[in-house]
Amino acid sequence: MTKEEAAQKDGRIEEMDKQALTLEIKPAEASQLDVLEHKFDPDTLSKNHYRRYEVQKQGEGIYLIAWHDHTPIGHFLLRWSGPQDAHVMKYMDVTKTAYLEAGATHVDYQRKGVATALIREAERLAKAHGCTQIGLKVGSTDNPGAKRLYKNLGYVDWGQGEFLISWQYIDSNGNAGTESEIVIYMHKPL
Repeated sequence: MTKEEAAQKDGRIEEMDKQALTLEIKPAEASQLDVLEHKFDPDTLSKNHYRRYEVQKQGEGIYLIAWHDHTPIGHFLLRWSGPQDAHVMKYMDVTKTAYLEAGATHVDYQRKGVATALIREAERLAKAHGCTQIGLKVGSTDNPGAKRLYKNLGYVDWGQGEFLISWQYIDSNGNAGTESEIVIYMHKPL
């Protein structure tokens, strides 16, 4: 890429930053799952978006997708039941607690209000569903931007420290693996 091309690209990005981002947030549809897999998880065969959609199909939550110009740019899975982590359940009553998980914003749209809009819509839906609080887990050291966002939206650290979570995945070559992360739980009343 030449310097002129880079400057033009940077100019478009700056111009896009100045413009209001038009978002549409709606539940995922079965016909969109392959697009979501390609956009957010091109290097894995884990089919995460299919699993999240299954939660919605079962009536256990809603898989919210943020769209801009017919392109998916962010997502959060909202579960009607609180986190199922034994570590959290030991200290907190998760009855009537909604739970947010699997949040992501495409890198080109980060810091433009996408996650905020998704979370606010999730909170509205959770309250309408009869939930009295909402919570989520966030990496305790590796995701300071998300942690700051959640704090600015009124989420507070649960006060019981960090804990380890793990999950399985299948990479693009079909190899199974496990990833882990140290997280904290944050929550707020609705």
